[in-house]
Formats: sequence, structure tokens, C-alpha cells
Amino acid sequence: MTTSETFWRVWLIADSDAAEPLEAALEPMAVSLARFEEKGEGDGEDNVHRRWRIEALMTTEPDLADVALTLAAAAGKARVDLPDFHVERLADQDWLAVNRRQFPPITAGRFFVHGSYFEGEPPAGKTVIKLDAGPAFGSGTHETTRGCLMAIDEILRDGVRGPALDVGCGSGILALAMAAAGQLKVIATDIDGIAAQTTGENARANGLDHLVEAYEGEGIAGSPVVAGAPYGLITANILAEPLIALAPGLAGLLAPAGRLILSGLLTRQEEAVLAAAQAAGLVRQHAIVLGEWSTLILVHEDGTRGR
Repeated sequence: MTTSETFWRVWLIADSDAAEPLEAALEPMAVSLARFEEKGEGDGEDNVHRRWRIEALMTTEPDLADVALTLAAAAGKARVDLPDFHVERLADQDWLAVNRRQFPPITAGRFFVHGSYFEGEPPAGKTVIKLDAGPAFGSGTHETTRGCLMAIDEILRDGVRGPALDVGCGSGILALAMAAAGQLKVIATDIDGIAAQTTGENARANGLDHLVEAYEGEGIAGSPVVAGAPYGLITANILAEPLIALAPGLAGLLAPAGRLILSGLLTRQEEAVLAAAQAAGLVRQHAIVLGEWSTLILVHEDGTRGR
């Protein structure tokens, strides 16, 4: 992974009702997508009045007309107002420096995840993962990452049989966690080639490349994903809409006693995601809520836990 590269950023500020459809519209264009809550004087405490900054990172200069049409179509379909958006070329980025600012060490369950810049002493008794995210960090929402790591920790303590699958692997945090702590064979997949490459590099840096195989592919239909099924543990830390669309396919890849971790959704989106999962024969076993973000642990409705 190069440490310096030129990128363009599309960003906008949206109300809660508009944030999700506009974020989903930008996703196909972006190599990295982030949503941050905007705090300001007079902000409301309820979801309706919250405002979000959405940032999409791109490797080629976006066409203004294409961006405008894409966002306008998404806003119109969702019947929300289209906010102003901005396109800017970023200076060449030293991604290790970016990590220092935006990716502090994460402690969640048994895991301690840090960048290569970290010079401190990891906490005793933790499974340590060294990871440099670069442009493939994904949403950058620490609550979703921590929620997934906590769920993985909980499931591994309860016992799970591999192999495992990480859908939308990004920088590979979850794939590395499952491999390091559970010694599970992990298939990691992402529609973004940079993400798959970064995951592979991070696996090698942690001595886990014998367990983690990363692929660029469309969703979960790729031949490596299908060939590796059934999976005892699947993680998908993406967005609510693709989680809903992928629910039947994920259920089909999950072993009878397997566990499925879904994250990247706001608590208010739980009901819609769960409805899609239940229609696919899955039920909620547990939920981890951190702030406004939910991480769901699902099992087959007729599965035998621990089998």
C-alpha cells in the first residue's frame, strides 16, 4: 500500500432523514465512505434533528454533473431535500499520518487494535492486531467496529466452528480479529479492490496470511465465497440497505449452528434489517448498542446453538 496518493472528496451535511439515502447513493463511487455526527449549538437530542456530515473519498476526479444527478435522484426517491454538496481535491495524503489523527487504538472485548505508528505497550492479556487502514478504512465509525469486535469476542468465547466470512472487509479489522483470536480460516471480500489489497497486506503484517484470504468481488456471489460455505461465523459491517438486500444470501451461506454479525446500522434501522433477516429464516440472538449504532447477532431460527 502506498503511503502517499491523490484523492478527491465529496462531502455534504444532511438531516437524519436524508443521510442514509444520500450515503447509499455515494457508496458505488467511493473507495471510502464516512458519516460523522455534526454537533452544533441548538442541536436536538432526537434522531429527527440530528445532522450528519457524509464524506466520500474517490481515487479519480468525480464528474460534478454525475454527482449532482446521482444525489438528486436519491433525494427525490426518498422524498427528502437535497443539501448542498462540495467536491474538493485533497493534497497528497500521508496515510500513516491520517491514521494517527483518525484511527486511535481501539479496545473492544479481548481485542486491542492499533496502527503501526503506535509506540505504547498493549494492555496485558489482549489479542493485539496491528493495522494501517489507509484509504480502505470504510465508514470510520468506531462504534460499529467496536460493536463487531465485542460480538466476535462473545461468540468465540461461546464456541464456534469455522470457517468465517467477512463481507465488506475494508481494512480487514474483523477478518484479522476472527483469525487471530479464533484461529479461523477467513474469507474476506469487498467490492473495492483497494480494500481487498489492504486486508491482504494487513494479514501479512500480522502473520495471519495463512488464515486470511482477501478477494475483490461483487457482494457474496463470488466463487471463493460460495466455495467456502457453509460458514460458522459471518460478519457484515456495511450499511442498512445492503444488509437488507443481502439477508437471504447471507442466511444461505451460514452453517446451521453458525452466527451472523450485522452492523453499520443505526438503532432506528434495526426493525427493517431484522424484518429482512427474519424473512430469510434468521432470528436475533443478541444486540450490542453503542451510542446510536447497533450490532446484531443472528442465528438460524431452527439452528442448534453450539452444534
